Amino acid sequence: MFQKLAFVLLLVFILNSCAVQQKSLETDDWYAFTKANTARQEPSKVYEFTDGMIRMYGEENGCLMTKKSYKNFELTLEYRWNLEEKYKTKSTKNSGVMYNIPLDASDKIWPKGIQFQIKENTTGDFIFLDQVTAKVNGKSIEAGASVVSAKFLANENPYGEWNSVVIKSFNGKITQYLNGKLVNECTEASSTEGKISLNYEHSPIDFKNIKLKSIH
Repeated sequence: MFQKLAFVLLLVFILNSCAVQQKSLETDDWYAFTKANTARQEPSKVYEFTDGMIRMYGEENGCLMTKKSYKNFELTLEYRWNLEEKYKTKSTKNSGVMYNIPLDASDKIWPKGIQFQIKENTTGDFIFLDQVTAKVNGKSIEAGASVVSAKFLANENPYGEWNSVVIKSFNGKITQYLNGKLVNECTEASSTEGKISLNYEHSPIDFKNIKLKSIH
C-alpha cells in the first residue's frame, strides 16, 4: 500500500513539474519594433491583441520579440493568414517565426537567428540569418546573410485555416513540424539559444496558442 501511494505521489509530482515547465507567452513577454522604428515599443501599440489572438498587419515590416532568451525548448503555436477584405494584400503571403536570436543581436529587420519560414509554397523552410550555420542531411550549410534550406515536404492547410507549428531546439539539433508532420531538421546549429520573434512581412497574419516548454 505504501509503495502504491509513493508511486502515485511521485507521478503527481512529475506531472506538476511538467506543467510548470510549459508557459503561455502573453503580452508582457514581448516587445515590438518595426523597420522604420527599431526602438522597443509596447506590443499592443504596434499589433492587435484580441480574442486570444495576435493580429499582425500594417504598413511596416516588423517583429514581435520576446524579452527573454530560451534554450532547449519546444515552441508550439498556431497561425493563419488573415483574409479579411480590409487587410488584404496582393503580394505573396510571407511571414515567419524566428528563434535562437542572441540576446546581443541588433533589433533590426531581420535579426541574427534561425527562421521557420511561413510563406506561400515554402512554409517549413529553414532560413539561417547573419552567418548562422547548421548541418542538414549531414551537409554543412554555408554561412551567409540569409541562407535557405528547403523543407522536406509541403503540409500547409488552405488559406484561412489554422496551421499548427512545433519547433524543437535542443543543443543544436532542431526539428520543425507543420500540422503534425516533420518538415525540416538540422543538427549542429551554431545558434543554440536566444529570443523568439514573430515576423510581420506585409502579409496580415494571426497567431494564437503560443506556448513554450523546456526540454531535457
